[in-house]
Amino acid sequence: MSTQESGPLYRSVQRALMERLANGDLKPGQLIPSERQLATEFNVSIGTLRKAIDDLVEQRILIRQQGKGTYVATHDRERLLFYFFHIVPQSGLKSYPLVEFVFFHKAIASEEVAMRLKIAVGAPVFHIRNRMSLDDQIVSVDDIVLDHERFASLSSPQFRERPNTIYNLYQESFGITVVKTEERLRAEAAHEEHAKQLKIKTGTPVLVIRRVALDMRGEPVELRISTVNTSRHEYFAELL
Repeated sequence: MSTQESGPLYRSVQRALMERLANGDLKPGQLIPSERQLATEFNVSIGTLRKAIDDLVEQRILIRQQGKGTYVATHDRERLLFYFFHIVPQSGLKSYPLVEFVFFHKAIASEEVAMRLKIAVGAPVFHIRNRMSLDDQIVSVDDIVLDHERFASLSSPQFRERPNTIYNLYQESFGITVVKTEERLRAEAAHEEHAKQLKIKTGTPVLVIRRVALDMRGEPVELRISTVNTSRHEYFAELL
């Protein structure tokens, strides 16, 4: 491997590992080859290989288990709660929300959806709505938009009756792993439809979170727009 036009050598190794993950050569929950074996394959030192793996562990793409080895991370409830769910009581600990399914529709991409998912305006999409509750209070309405082309076989029953998290469904059923998200937050006034779901008055100030989930190649997987009632809850993120 060469460092020319690619930065430090360990970054080239990291990209090669990510490509294997993206191609499905290394699957969720699978033990990856030993550091010595990978170093030999990539023709790099153990130190360079370890630095690449350390970075992927820090990003939570890989998980080290003491005495067992390094595994490809899988999406589950714990990972969702601690890495992707950021709404907490103003006084209290983070807890897993109650998720209620509202609808599953076919739609077409608006300008915003097209821009954020990198698809054409008017392209077919799935529009899914969930309602999230904490402490017996509905705190968030989540509008999820997916590119129909990437999730063509997805059905309402499959989504509604999934045995695990939404990101786990993407991973297990479609081979698409979300590795990070980009979020934009701003205050808005609740419009009538969301106000009704949140049981607040139309025009009440709410927090709107626009999250784009990205896969291992950095391509957008999902646009999620969360409308949050912050009367008793707030956004919390622990930054590394």
